[in-house]
Parts: sequence; C-alpha cells; structure tokens
Amino acid sequence: MMNLVSVEANRGPDQRKTLAPLQVAIVTTAAPPSANGQARVLGQIVAPTMFAPPMFLTDQMNIVELDQAHYGSHFELSPPRFQLTTRKWGKLAGRFNHSGGLLRSVMVRAGEITRILHDGAVDVVVGCSGNPFDLPASFLAARRLRIPFVAYLFDDPVYQWERGIYRNIARVSEQIWSRGALRLIAPNEVLASDIRKRLPRADIHIVRNPAAVALNESPAKRPDANPARWRLLYTGSVYSAQASAFRNLVAALGALGGRFAIDIYTGQHGSELVTNELASPHVDVHPQAPHATAVALQQAADVLFLPLAFYSPIPEVIRSSAPAKLGEYLASGRPILVHAPAGSFITELIRNADAGLVVDTPDPRKLAEALNRIADDEVLRSRIVANALVLARQFSVERARADFGATIASVVRH
Repeated sequence: MMNLVSVEANRGPDQRKTLAPLQVAIVTTAAPPSANGQARVLGQIVAPTMFAPPMFLTDQMNIVELDQAHYGSHFELSPPRFQLTTRKWGKLAGRFNHSGGLLRSVMVRAGEITRILHDGAVDVVVGCSGNPFDLPASFLAARRLRIPFVAYLFDDPVYQWERGIYRNIARVSEQIWSRGALRLIAPNEVLASDIRKRLPRADIHIVRNPAAVALNESPAKRPDANPARWRLLYTGSVYSAQASAFRNLVAALGALGGRFAIDIYTGQHGSELVTNELASPHVDVHPQAPHATAVALQQAADVLFLPLAFYSPIPEVIRSSAPAKLGEYLASGRPILVHAPAGSFITELIRNADAGLVVDTPDPRKLAEALNRIADDEVLRSRIVANALVLARQFSVERARADFGATIASVVRH
C-alpha cells in the first residue's frame, strides 16, 4: 500500500534560500479573498516574502471579498460561452454547437489574458483547474508572451467532468496544455499518480492544501468528559461529492437513538439535498460560517466528520480529493471520523497515520460502531488526536509556501 504519510519535499540547498520577489499571474476560477477552498489555498501560499503582489485573473469576481485584507490585484475575465449560439438551429447542431462554444471561449480567454499581461513584467503564468477554459487559455497566453507556464491541478482536470463532451474535450485539451507546462502542481500523491499515468513525462510537484491555523501551537484544551449528547461537526459544501456518505450518517444517527447529532455549516443550507434528504432530528443545519468562525467551531466540536461519496459519477475525483479543510481538521485537537471509499487519499492518509477512525464501506452500522468507539474509548481519542497533530505538520502554511515558492523559482531558473 502506498505510504502517504512520510513524503518529504525535495529541495536543494539553493532552494532553501530566500527567493527574490517574483511576479506571478494566476488564472483561477476562485481568487482570494474568498470562502472558496481553492481561493483560500492560493491566498495562503503566495507569500509576500517570496512574491511581488500577484495578479489574479478570474471570471468570478462576484465571490471575491475585496473588503477583506488581501495581497495582490484582480483582473476580471469575461464570462465563458458554453455554446456557439443559443438560436434554434444551435440545438440541432448539438455537440458541434457545444464543442465550438468551448473552443471559442478558450480562444477568447487566451486573448484576454494576453492583453492583461502584455505590459506587465510577469515571470510565470499559473493556470488552475476548475473549469474547461483556464488551463488551455493560460497555456496559449503564456506561449504567446513567451512566459513560463505552470499548471496547478486542484482536482483531476479530465475526470472532474462526467462522461460526455466536457470530459472528451478536457482529455484532448490536456494533451495540448501539458506539453507546454514546465511544472504541474498537485495537492497529494494520489492525484499526482493518476496524472503521471496519463502524462509520464510531466514534472509533478506536491504542494499540500495548507491549514490556515498556527500549527506550532497546541489547540485550546477543554474538558473531555462524556457529554449527554455528542456533537459532530461538518463545515463546507454539501453536494454530490458527499451526498451518499451523509445519507449513511443520518441512518447511523437514527439507529443510535439520539446519543449523537451533527451540526452542518454550509453554503448549501437551503439546497434540496440538505433540507429534504438529510432532514432528521439529529441533524442541525446552519448557514456557512466565516472561516475564522469555522476553525473555532472545529476546535470546540466533539467529533469532526469528513465524508466523501461512495456513489458518484466522478469516482476518480473522489479518490484523489484533498479537501481544503483537511489540515485544519488535523490541527483542531478533536477526533476525526472519515467516511469515504477505500483507496481514496483521505482514507489512506488518516489510516496510515492512525490519525482518526476510518469507515471505508457504505455501511451505517459500521458508522454507528465507530461513533460508539470514539465516545466510549478515551484512550483511543487521545491517541488519534495526538497522531493527527503530528500529521498536521505536513499541512503547515510555511511548508506549502516553501514548496510552492521552490517550484515557481525552479521554473524561472529553467
């Protein structure tokens, strides 16, 4: 079995020195400051000590919280067009209309990026996964401007799309932009391995999604006496990538007769999935909390729940998923319960480090057994919390910044 715990970054002595400020342009679906996980990662790893104020290019300026403290400048890209025409004949053209629309959006976006960066002294263009346009458009713009190009893969850029035209186009697109990417960045070894099977010559570097908490400080201690009702906590999105795991939890909570309940803080608090399928007297749903509040809630919970779907149209993405909150969960000082498919990154990471309890089969009875074990065994809780705090060091902001900075600097020296 792959060891996902003891992986160290490979840095030469020259890469450990303070890097000269570099100017990076980052094309992303979600730019910081924002509650979006991708945006939070980008906002943390581009450190002022290593980089000049970065340029963020995005078509989703509506989610950028410009009133919050941030580092860098923002440039708005035009919304993509997913088809060539909305006229009646376009429906008859079918796939040609959609594929033509995607290609047109890539070319338009490449032109916009080129114009924005033309007069700037940009050292590296970083294109992020997240939509079908940004990676190929960033590559084309970088090639036109003769600037090094780096691909940042937060998720699998091909299999994040369900079977159909998007996946087919993404597969072809990958063969194009990957040839111009001097480096590829992935958040974990599972995704890196999956990409390397398709792109054996790719130079792939691991940059963990960092925890936005001080890992060198012990979390606040609190009484650990058995409560009358144990409170689980989940913070983040609730959609198809977690749906079946949540359904199993609801069944387990019902079988346990009220000994446990879960608080869910999510931006999807009014969705049909949350309000209907997860409706239960043991489930309390709250609106999404600000990030600092979410971290405080994590450190006050009895158990942290980390789910991924067992039944998904994109199982490859579930397997390689690295939730942005993972490092914060590990650093919280609270026991973690993982409910995700066997072989996925989070199940192997947590199991190998003995940093939480893992239920990797879609069985509510086993979930109920795991919850009872956590509640009844204080020695178990102490052990998995201590191991989680050790594992959390891999997710420190300092390490992620150093790994990202070394990767970008190596491209400039290339």
